[in-house]
Amino acid sequence: MIDQLHSLEPSNPEQHQRRLSRRALLRGMLTIGLAVPVTGGLLSACSAPAPAAAPTALAAATQAVPTIAAAAAKVAPTVAAVATQVAPTIAAVATQAAPVVAAVATQVAPVVSGGAKLQVSILGKEMTRDEVVAGLKSEGEVNVANWTYTANKGGNPAPYDMMAIEEPYYVEAKSNGVTQDIFPSDLMKNWEPVDKRFKRDKQSVAFQSTAFTVVVHTTDWIKDWKDLADPRLKGKITMPEVGDITNGGHLIGAAWAMGKDYKKPDDMKAVVDFFVNQVKPNAIKVTSDSAEMQRLLRSGAAQAVMFWNSLARLEQLSGQPGTDKTMYTLPPAGAPVINGYMWIPKAAQHPLLAQLFLNWRISSDGLIPTDKWPSAPGAGPMKWQEDKGAWSEIFEGVLYAEQEKDVPAWFAQDYKRFYPPFSDYDKLKAVDWDYYAANEKEWQDAESKGLGL
Repeated sequence: MIDQLHSLEPSNPEQHQRRLSRRALLRGMLTIGLAVPVTGGLLSACSAPAPAAAPTALAAATQAVPTIAAAAAKVAPTVAAVATQVAPTIAAVATQAAPVVAAVATQVAPVVSGGAKLQVSILGKEMTRDEVVAGLKSEGEVNVANWTYTANKGGNPAPYDMMAIEEPYYVEAKSNGVTQDIFPSDLMKNWEPVDKRFKRDKQSVAFQSTAFTVVVHTTDWIKDWKDLADPRLKGKITMPEVGDITNGGHLIGAAWAMGKDYKKPDDMKAVVDFFVNQVKPNAIKVTSDSAEMQRLLRSGAAQAVMFWNSLARLEQLSGQPGTDKTMYTLPPAGAPVINGYMWIPKAAQHPLLAQLFLNWRISSDGLIPTDKWPSAPGAGPMKWQEDKGAWSEIFEGVLYAEQEKDVPAWFAQDYKRFYPPFSDYDKLKAVDWDYYAANEKEWQDAESKGLGL
């Protein structure tokens, strides 16, 4: 429901509608968010004795699925209008929302049982079990959104309770004063084991660890961004649309490949000139539509696309014709890691449920898709073994070493092929996102002007 993901082609090529990816879905929900209702059964579970609470809450969550589907039905027209390249699929919304409700239900009772007070930093106080239950009753739902966020500076309540977006957007939001401390909190026990490299201050935590922009290709010779200027690729590549973090990541990656320093203006001018004068002549299309990139790669019309590393494993694991050679090569100079982070904006209306949602999302149950995730409203479990490509799009790496044991056995070999092990995370290259936030508009404006966009 909240990951930075990309448009998926259907497993069955004869289907006329594409599945709605979580990224495209939530881009479409930009102005309204997605509300996950909290049922009376959930709140009753919070008040019940701890030993019996989890099953009761889980049953209540199952009953909540129709409510989620109804909410999704109201959302679908907006999604269709904004993300026109993706057909609205209510089942996709419910599939992703249902495990959230179920997970929150199973968490709450154990967390708030007993007589001890719980520390809740976001509210600046300790709370008893009864106070937490009362707070949950008052809140009623949690609104989660991703992709982007424009702060309301007029003092009105925040439109979302939880943001799940790429790290640089969090940095930008913090600089605008719309983030807040949310840790320590006894409602977020799963925060503690997360590796320190995936925590930002006391305000934000990653829900991905291995997402980066790179050149995805079908050749046996492309090594990094410099190769995009090779005349063999004339009319055989795509470039990303200028303006967002996907393109920003490619600018930084290309700077490293060219031996440039992205913190030096003259160096970045040379990088922009490289894309405008040497890469653009090879481009068949400027696009950030991953479904279009998939079609071009599968047909052979394109041999390289500038996108996210997840596209390579999605294609290879899809089992579709023309995907067996799709790959990426990690550039010798490194690729910029651009993980998704979660944070709660100031004046969020449902802070307690937002913390419980975050706590679930960074747990193994929330991070690694399992058969606890239903395939459709009221339906049986998702058969992920039959759709490994979609599974690999949702899962973007573990947050600490111990979580690797929770990768399902049926995906173990693919995990070794397509994901760096936690022990190799130091090889992934970080970016100074504060510097990026202050300078990226200048780079992207210059590229847009040079490309005539």
